[in-house]
Amino acid sequence: MKLLLFDGYIRNCAQLCEELSIEPSASRDAERAILEAGFAKWGHDLGNHVYGSFALAILNEASGELFCARDPLGTRPFYYSLDPSGVLRYGSDIAEVAARQGSRGVVGGISAWQVPRGVDRRGVDRGIDRDALLRYLMFGYPAGESTLYAGVKKLMPGHYLVFDGETCVTRPYFSLSFDPDYSRTEEQWVHDIERVLKGVLDEDAGQFAPDGLRSFLSSGVDSSYLLALSGAKRAYGIGYDEEGCSEAREAAETARVLGAEFVETRVTSDMFFDAVSRLVRSAGLPLADASSAALLIGCEQVALDGAYCLSGEGSDELFAGYHLYRRADEIGWTGGPWHFGSTGIMEGGSAQRLLKLDHPASTEPVENMVRGIYEASESWEHLSRLQAIDCALWFEGGILLGASAAARASGIELLMPYADRRVIDLATRIPARLRLKDGCGKYLLRKAAERRLPHEVAFRRKVGFSVPIRSWMREDRHRAAIEAELLGSHSALFFDRGLVEGYWTSFLEGNDDIWQVVYTLYVFLVWYRQCYLKQEAHEG
Repeated sequence: MKLLLFDGYIRNCAQLCEELSIEPSASRDAERAILEAGFAKWGHDLGNHVYGSFALAILNEASGELFCARDPLGTRPFYYSLDPSGVLRYGSDIAEVAARQGSRGVVGGISAWQVPRGVDRRGVDRGIDRDALLRYLMFGYPAGESTLYAGVKKLMPGHYLVFDGETCVTRPYFSLSFDPDYSRTEEQWVHDIERVLKGVLDEDAGQFAPDGLRSFLSSGVDSSYLLALSGAKRAYGIGYDEEGCSEAREAAETARVLGAEFVETRVTSDMFFDAVSRLVRSAGLPLADASSAALLIGCEQVALDGAYCLSGEGSDELFAGYHLYRRADEIGWTGGPWHFGSTGIMEGGSAQRLLKLDHPASTEPVENMVRGIYEASESWEHLSRLQAIDCALWFEGGILLGASAAARASGIELLMPYADRRVIDLATRIPARLRLKDGCGKYLLRKAAERRLPHEVAFRRKVGFSVPIRSWMREDRHRAAIEAELLGSHSALFFDRGLVEGYWTSFLEGNDDIWQVVYTLYVFLVWYRQCYLKQEAHEG
C-alpha cells in the first residue's frame, strides 16, 4: 500500500497506532503508516475507522487499484476528472485537477493516474458547466457533485472512489442517518454531549497544540462552548466599525469570563474586498458567502501566532441551529414549499431568466437533487430531513468550502470538533424535540454549554457570522469596481445585461433584499476573471 495523497489530519492517531501496532509519532510519518496499514486491514471501509478531517488517495500496489476517500461531512475538498483517454486526475486543488494538459505521474502537486504509454491524452474538458452555474445562482455555492468545470466532479462527503485503470466507481461508506433514541433523559444527553466533545478537544490539544489550544470566538454558543471546554487561553474574533454587525464586544466579555485573552481583528471594507479575491483563488470556485472572506482575515491573524485553531462549524447543521428550522412544519412537504437549504439566493425561474443559455434550462435537476435527499429519509422526523439537506448541500458546498479555502490561504489548520464522526453519531441520535425545543434551536447543546457558561451566553440568540456587506458595496470606491464586473464584457457572456442592470440599480436605490444576488454575480465574475481566464491564458 502506498499513500499518494493526504490532505487533513487524524485525531485518533494514538488509538489507531495501538490497534495497528504502529509506533506512535507526532510526525506525518505516523499518519502515513496508519493510513497504509489501515487500508491493508479494512480496505474500502477505512473511512469509518479514521476520525478527523481528510481527503486521501492510496495505491494498492498489488492489484493496481487506486482508492480515494473523503471524510463523512466533507471538511476537505476532493475533485477528480477522468479524461477521454483514460487518465484520472485528482486532488484538493480544483484548478490543477482541471488543467487541460494530460500528464503522467505527479504534475503541479496533483496526481494523474496514468494510462499505458502511447495512448492519446487529451486532457480535461474545461468548459463551464451552465447547469452547474444555474445551481450556483440558486444556492450561492457549487451544490452537489458537479462543479463549474464541465469535466471535473466532486467526490461527495462520506464517499470513496475506486479506479482500476479503466473504470471509475464511487460509493458511500458513510450515510448521515438520524436515528433518535427516545429512552434517554435531557440530563443524560447533556452529559454525553460534554463527554464526547471534551474527548475530541483533549485529542486536539494532545496532538496539535501541546502548548495550548487557540479558538475562534463569536458571541454565539458554538464557539463559546468550545472555548470553555478546551480551556484555550487565546481567542480570536472579528469586529467591524459598523453598528449592528460586530459581535466583538460580546465575544470579548465571554473571553474575559473564561479567563482567555481576546484578539480582535477589526475588518474594513478594503480588507474585505481584497480577501474576496484571495478566497476565490484559494477555493478555486466562486462562493457567495461573505462570512468566508471575513474568516480568511481572521485566519491570517491566527497565523501570526500559531498553526492550529478551533472553529465551530457543524453545530447548526447537526444540533438544529438555523432560524429557518423554527418553521420546519411549513416547508419540505410534497406539494408545499421546498427546503432548498438554510441559504438560498434566487428561485429557479429568476435564475433561468438571468442566465444566458444555448439551450432551454430546467431547474428539475436541482429540484430532484433536493427532493432525492428528502425522500430518501422518508422514515425520519421531519426536522431531521431538513437538516440532512443542509448537511449534504449547504454545509459541504458552502461553509466547508469557505473554511477550507480560508485555512489553506492563510496556512493554518482549522480544527472543527463539531464535525468529528463521534459528535455526528451522538447528535443524530438526539430526538428532534430536544434539538429544537419551544422555538429554541440547539436546545440540548445550549443546556450542555450552560454547565460552563453564563446562562445569557449559552442561550444568546443566534446572530450568525454577519458582515456589513450591504453598506460596503455601496461605498464609492468599491461600487465602481463592482459595477465594472457586473456590467463588463465578461458578464455579458453569461447573464442578461438588462436584468443585471436592474438588480444593480435596485440595490443602489436601497433594496437590501437583493444584495445576495448582486454579490453572487460579483463573486462569480471575480472567479471567472482571476481563476478561469487566468488559467486559460497560462495554458495558452
